[in-house]
Formats: sequence, C-alpha cells, structure tokens
Amino acid sequence: MRKLWNRPDYPVWSLVTKDNNGTYNMNICSYVTAVGMKPKVMLVALYHGTKSRENIVVGEPVRLQLLAENQASLVRLLGQQSGKTINKVARLEKRSLVTYHAEWPYLIGVVGYLDLKVINLIDAGLDHDLALCEVLYQNNLSDDVILTTTYLKQNKFTR
Repeated sequence: MRKLWNRPDYPVWSLVTKDNNGTYNMNICSYVTAVGMKPKVMLVALYHGTKSRENIVVGEPVRLQLLAENQASLVRLLGQQSGKTINKVARLEKRSLVTYHAEWPYLIGVVGYLDLKVINLIDAGLDHDLALCEVLYQNNLSDDVILTTTYLKQNKFTR
C-alpha cells in the first residue's frame, strides 16, 4: 500500500521562471495549493538545487501553468531533466509546443496559467522551499482534463 501522503490525487503544474540572463526554464510542480482568497495566494514547493529554485530569487514574476492530461509525456523533459544542463524551453520551441503572452512562455495546450509574484520564500526543511505567491493574473484557456499525479503513476510516467 502507498504511503498515506501519496494517496490523494494532485494536479500537475509546470512553473516557468527566468534567470538573470533572461533565459526561461520550466519544471514540474505537484506540491501546489491555494492558501489565500483576497488577494489570491498560492503556495508552490520548490525542490532544492534546481534551476527553478535558483531563478526564484532573481525577483522576477513567475508563471504557473496547469497541465492537461494529454501533456503527460512532457513530464520526462520538464520534471526528470535539469534546467541547469539543458534549455528546456528551447527544446519545446523546436517542437512548436510553446507560445508567449506578455513576453512569458507557456505550453500550448495547457488548461490555463497564473502569473505570480513571489511574496516570500520559506525554508521548508531538508529538500524543499515554499514560495508564497500572490496571483497577479489568471488565464483559463480550456476545459480539458487536468493532468494528475494518479494519471502519471497509472500510465507509468512516474513511480
């Protein structure tokens, strides 16, 4: 039987960040939740040692995109490879999978996205930090089925 905290089904998001050189990165986030209503505030867990975590401290806004179920294959690139060694957005652009709004990329086919301002970065322990973020803008793009952690496990995209 799975551990208790792995039993709930969570939506799968991708966080878009930008470094000091203006290079964008995308990753996978499944530890994401709303924690405030007015203003709308989101909490995003970021794994230590990642390019996305490094980019958060630059102070730029970030984009959080909600993936659709038909984007499950992107998890291998976005979540199982490092933005420190490859340019994920460039690879996605070569495959015509990225478009832009307000100069920020997002994946074609996402359910929608949120533009966020990081309010605080909190050390949450041994392996993650928590980014507390105010929602600046939201764009709901489709009613497609949301990609979830259960779908990824059942279809062997993750363990």
